[in-house]
Amino acid sequence: MIRSTLSATKRTPLAPRGMVVAEHPLGAEVGAGILKRGGNAVDAAVATAFAMPVVEPFMSSLAGGGTMLVHLARRGETLCVDFNVEAPAAAHETCFELGEGVSTGLFPWRRVVDDANVFGPRSVAVPGSVAGLTLALERWGTMDLADVLQPAITLAEDGFVPDWYVALTTAIFCQELAAFPATAKNYLRDGHYIYRTPALGDGEVFRQPDLGRTLRLLAKDGPAVFYTGAIAQAIHEEMWVKGGMLTKDDLARYAPRVLPALMGEYRGLELAFSPGATGGTTALETLNILAQFPKARTTWKTATGLHLRAEAVSRAFLDRLEHLGDAERVKSPWEGLVSREYAAKVASGLKPNGRRSARRAPDPWRYEMGGRAADCTTHVCAVDRQRNMVSLTNTAVSLWGSRMVVPDTGILLQNGMIWFDPEPGRVNSVAPGKRPLVNMVPALGFKKGEPHLAVGAPGGRKIVSAIPQVISNMVDLGDSPQAAIEAPRLHTEGGDLWVDDRVGETSLKALKRMGHAVVPKRTDPGTLYFSRPVAIRVTKKGLEAGLDPFHDAAAAGI
Repeated sequence: MIRSTLSATKRTPLAPRGMVVAEHPLGAEVGAGILKRGGNAVDAAVATAFAMPVVEPFMSSLAGGGTMLVHLARRGETLCVDFNVEAPAAAHETCFELGEGVSTGLFPWRRVVDDANVFGPRSVAVPGSVAGLTLALERWGTMDLADVLQPAITLAEDGFVPDWYVALTTAIFCQELAAFPATAKNYLRDGHYIYRTPALGDGEVFRQPDLGRTLRLLAKDGPAVFYTGAIAQAIHEEMWVKGGMLTKDDLARYAPRVLPALMGEYRGLELAFSPGATGGTTALETLNILAQFPKARTTWKTATGLHLRAEAVSRAFLDRLEHLGDAERVKSPWEGLVSREYAAKVASGLKPNGRRSARRAPDPWRYEMGGRAADCTTHVCAVDRQRNMVSLTNTAVSLWGSRMVVPDTGILLQNGMIWFDPEPGRVNSVAPGKRPLVNMVPALGFKKGEPHLAVGAPGGRKIVSAIPQVISNMVDLGDSPQAAIEAPRLHTEGGDLWVDDRVGETSLKALKRMGHAVVPKRTDPGTLYFSRPVAIRVTKKGLEAGLDPFHDAAAAGI
C-alpha cells in the first residue's frame, strides 16, 4: 500500500547581528524588536519570555517556573538561573490523599484522590518566573524593566488575532477552562467560545486587559509587587478561598538560585547544560553514552543507530527517575552520572547490533568524585551582536497549568505540585520548600570556547530525549539546526519506544526484532509526541535558525 506523507520545513535568512527564536512569531518579533533598540540577548530573552504568556497562554505563565542559561561573551562566563517552582511551606510527604491506580497526569505516580495534584488549588506551587526573569535582567541586561515589559503590555491590551495553533489548543480545553469563571473570562469569548481565527473572515481580536494591568503594575513597582505586594495578596486570597496551600509568606520567601552551568562535551563540541534537578544531567549522560560509539553508528538513519539512541536514552532515564531530585535536598551521584567513566561502563553493556540489553545497570555512585497528558513549556533562544547567548525555558507545567486564573489579574497559576511523587519516602517526594525534578534542558554550545549554539525545547519529558538527538544530528551528521530539528526522533523511559514513523518501515521492524516495544508515531501539526526544539547557530556569515516545522515556532532577527 502507498500513502501520501507530509513534508514540512521552515526557511530563515541569516541574521548578521542578532536573533531570537521562540514558539510563536509574535514572541520572536518582540525579542528582535528589543535587539533592534540596542538591547542585549538577556533583554531580548526576558522581553520575549514575558510576552509568551500573552500570545501562547497555555504554555507559560507569570506564575510559572523555569530555567535560564546565560553566556556572557566578554567575561567568558556561563551561568544558570534556576527559577523553578517549589513546594509551599504547608506541603509535606503525605499532603495528598492517595487513591487507587496510576495518575492521569504527567507522571506514572500513584493516583491522588480527585487529581488534586493535577489541577485545582492544591496543585499550585510557589512560582518563580517573575523573580528569575527580573533577576537576570537586573544582573546582565541593559534595559529598564518597564521598557522590556512594554511589548507584552501592548499585546495584552491591544490584543491579537489567534492563529490555528492558539485556537486549537484553546478549543481542546474549552470545557475545562469554562469550569473556572475567572479562567473562562480571561481566555474564552463570552466565557464559552474560542476567539475565531482568520479562517473565518478577519478573525476576532483576543484581548487580556486584566493581564495588561498586572504587567503595568509589575513595570511600575518591580518584582516586589508580585512577591510581597498587591499581586501576592491577590494570589494569597484566591488560594485561601479555594483551599490551596500557597500563601503570601511562601511568595515572600521565594528566591531564584544562580548556579554554575553543568559543563560537558560531545565529540569536540563543548556544551553547557542546566545543572541540578532539571533535564541537563540526563541529556549529558545520554550524549556521553552515545560518544562511546563511532558517530556513524549513532544516527537516526539506520536501525542500529536508532537502537543505540534508544538504549542510551532509556538507561539515562532509568538513572534519572531513581536518583535525581532537588540538589539541595537529595544526595545524588551528580558527578558520577555525567562522568565519561560511567558512560563507558554503561556502553559496555549495550549490544550495538543485537537484541536490547538486559544487563543490569552499573552503580553510578562508584563513579562519583570523592566516593501521559501533555507537559508543556515554552522555549526562547537569543543571541546578540556581542554573541552573548541565552537559552530559556519557562512553563505553566501542564497545558493551561492548574486551569485557575487569579481573578482580576489575568495570571494563570501553574500546577507545579504534579512534578512531585505523592508517595512518601521517594527521592522526589513532597517536602516544604523543596523543588521538584523538572524536564527543562536549555543548552548552549561552544567551539574552542567561542559561542556556537543555543538550543532548547518545550514538550515535557520528551525534551530530555530530544535535545541530545538534535545535538547528535548536528555533530554526527553535520546537519544544520533546521535539518537536525526536522529529523525523526524517538523517546523511551525504559518501557515503550515511541518512534517517528518517518524512519521507515524497515527500521521499525528491525527495532522490534531487537526487542524494543515499538510504538510508531506520526508527526503532524496536531501532535506533540517528540517536543518542539528551537535553536540558533553562530556562524561566520551570521546567525542561523532551527525551528520546529509543524507548529508556530519562528525566528526574527536584525
